[in-house]
Amino acid sequence: MNVNLSWPPWDILWSNEAHFYLSGTINTQNCRIWAKENPRTHKEIPIRSPKVPVWCGFKATFNLGLFFFEIISERGSVTCSVKRRRYHDMLKTFAVLQLQQRRVLTSTIFKQDGAPPHIHGFVKALLPQHFKRKVLVVASFLIHGYHVT
Repeated sequence: MNVNLSWPPWDILWSNEAHFYLSGTINTQNCRIWAKENPRTHKEIPIRSPKVPVWCGFKATFNLGLFFFEIISERGSVTCSVKRRRYHDMLKTFAVLQLQQRRVLTSTIFKQDGAPPHIHGFVKALLPQHFKRKVLVVASFLIHGYHVT
C-alpha cells in the first residue's frame, strides 16, 4: 500500500495527559456496564490515591513520550500536577527537542485539548514559535468546534 505521508493527518502530533494511579486502581468514571438487572455491587477505592500524570504524543509514524510529571527532591522523585509552567517546560525541553531530533518539527501540526495549562498565554506564545504549520486546540467540539491557530 502506498501512503502519502505529506497528507495533513499524517503530520498531526496528537497529545494529551492521563493520570496513572500508583495503587493500580483504574478510573472507571466514564465506564458503563449494562445489565438486565442491577448487580447491587460496588467497589470502594481511596479518594486521594497517589497518582502520576503522564504526557504522550504520537504521529502516524512514531510515538513521542512518555513524559512523567515529577519533581526531584531529596527524598527522590515526587509526582506533581500539570500546571502551565510545567507544561510549557515539558513542551520546550522534551517534545520540541524530540521532534527536532527526528527532523519533523517544521512539518508537524500540533494538536492538544483546551485544558487550562494548554491555553495559557506563554504556552500559546511558545507553540507558534516552533510549530510553523498549525496548532489545533480542541476545547469542546460539541460547543465550540475546532479552533485552529
